Amino acid sequence: MSEVILNEGLDYDRETIMRIATKAKSLRKEKGYSYEKFAMLAGINRNTYFKFEKSSTTGDNFTIGVLLKVIKGLGLTLEDFFKGL
Repeated sequence: MSEVILNEGLDYDRETIMRIATKAKSLRKEKGYSYEKFAMLAGINRNTYFKFEKSSTTGDNFTIGVLLKVIKGLGLTLEDFFKGL
């Protein structure tokens, strides 16, 4: 029984991760940055940032540290970033 609950939680987390990564990708594009240039601006390894954006379609996990750097790189507050999610 706990396995079913765990799987349901993972699905929910996966959906949330996908929504967060999709929003970050959209905001990056609105600001006119390539993912490589943005990664450099935000102080993130470009491969790490690529994996972060890839999670918009895969739902794979990423670290909160990367998310915080993304938000800072976009020049947003946490509140502004999470509006509408």
